[in-house]
Amino acid sequence: MAEDVAVSEETLTGALSLLVSLGKILLQNAQQEAAASLETFVPHKITTLFGLITAGENFYRGIGVKTKGEAEAVWQKLYHHPAIREHVEVLLKLENEWDSFLQSVDKGLQTTDEQLSGVKTVDSLSPNSLFTDARSGKSVTLGQFLGQAQKLLLVLIGHFGWLP
Repeated sequence: MAEDVAVSEETLTGALSLLVSLGKILLQNAQQEAAASLETFVPHKITTLFGLITAGENFYRGIGVKTKGEAEAVWQKLYHHPAIREHVEVLLKLENEWDSFLQSVDKGLQTTDEQLSGVKTVDSLSPNSLFTDARSGKSVTLGQFLGQAQKLLLVLIGHFGWLP
């Protein structure tokens, strides 16, 4: 628990500095890759995010915590030190930059989906929508799957071979 963790100012400053540095480098790489092509970024280059996950894990280990809440509790104890306060503010700014980048990727992918299909994406499907049951090969309606009082994982795969 964070209450039990005793981290020196130097240790926390070093861990925050490393996390921010790696986070900035990874964000810059991800932005360049996404700018080159969203179509190749998502299936082939999104592994950049694994680097961010590893950096976060190393940060948590470095200060002896397991969750973001515990990390926040640790830096709150040392927040009165100017160096800690500065590093935390830079980290929070970087977090916002990552959020903005990921939202722009999501928005770009939605635009790409519309461009590829030539139609707007739908918010809902009719229970009368016709599908093929992959297990049986039979045609079924969405309504046949809904309301069966069971947990259901429904995988919808679109085929766009008919598009011009």
